[in-house]
Amino acid sequence: MSDDSFLLHVKQLSVLEVQERERQRIARDLHDSSLQDLTHLIHKTELCSLYIDKDPIRAKLELATIEKNLRKVIENIRNSIFDLRPMSFDDLGLKETIEKMLLMLNQEQKFKITAEIEDINFSSYPPEVEIVLIAIYRIIQECVQNSIKHSQGDEIKVNLTSKENIYEILIQDNGIGFDIDKALKKDKHFGLSVIRERVFFLNGKIEINTENGTFIKIEVPRIMEEIHENTGNDSR
Repeated sequence: MSDDSFLLHVKQLSVLEVQERERQRIARDLHDSSLQDLTHLIHKTELCSLYIDKDPIRAKLELATIEKNLRKVIENIRNSIFDLRPMSFDDLGLKETIEKMLLMLNQEQKFKITAEIEDINFSSYPPEVEIVLIAIYRIIQECVQNSIKHSQGDEIKVNLTSKENIYEILIQDNGIGFDIDKALKKDKHFGLSVIRERVFFLNGKIEINTENGTFIKIEVPRIMEEIHENTGNDSR
């Protein structure tokens, strides 16, 4: 096996591991939110069956609450399905998909979000490269979500550029910052640990500075593209 073939094999295994981690994360999301909500709604429905004859007004109120909560559960499941692969990638590309995601995260417009996203065209690349760029999308999504939830600031800057050997992600907010060690111990499944996990399985690097707000710098190697281009040139 040539060095290029061996390296490609190793990277493919890494991609599969990233995919498996994503499946586990989505399974946790569904279990911890949607499934628990549905179980609670079953109990509420059983309660309605007791009220329906004795107290029909209360039963109607409970049913209205159940309907409202069911709509929330449906929306959460839709978001989980969308997270498997954002459908707009195929139609809009990476840049507009990220910009659309940022608008969705900032629906309440509590933050001023400025984004400089390079329009990276990956339609000509194989699925392995698409997976890397989708992972970058999710890393940005997770970072911005964390800033919105925890920073207590009102500004977020997002930058994604494609350099010679890497994709560079820069995300900064003007919030209160945080203690990195405490955050990692407290947050075992989501937030910062998920971001670091994704970067690790992409063979990337992450730097975090929390002295003045939170500044995150992530570098992801473009090794899959290089292998694809080299093997493509060899085949010709």
